[in-house]
Amino acid sequence: MNQLDPAEDPDASPAPLCVVCGQAHAPEENHFYTYTEEVDDDLICHICLQALLDPLDTPCGHTYCTLCLTNFLVEKDFCPVDRKPVILQHCKKSSILVNKLLNKLLVTCPFTEHCAQVLQRCDLDHHFQMR
Repeated sequence: MNQLDPAEDPDASPAPLCVVCGQAHAPEENHFYTYTEEVDDDLICHICLQALLDPLDTPCGHTYCTLCLTNFLVEKDFCPVDRKPVILQHCKKSSILVNKLLNKLLVTCPFTEHCAQVLQRCDLDHHFQMR
């Protein structure tokens, strides 16, 4: 018996929109943002290749999204960049400075047909609440 691909199923309900980023994604997936400018390479996760979300620093000095690194370390036990051994419990939250730089990144409201607002990433969820 052939199974219907969920993407082709007209009765499949779409994933609910995230209240933080306004995009449809599974709860275990990272938020998705549309940045107005190219994000500096130093603020990019080398696993998902997107701007860092909830950044985590490895003991060897590399930084990844917490979710990306956690998922990576389920299968592997090394840093994706330099392949040095990594234990998740030895990783630390990134500095306040890094988080401030990430929160200042400019993003567009994902509801482009109704809103052309550009705002800092940290303000997007508040923007949704005010709409």
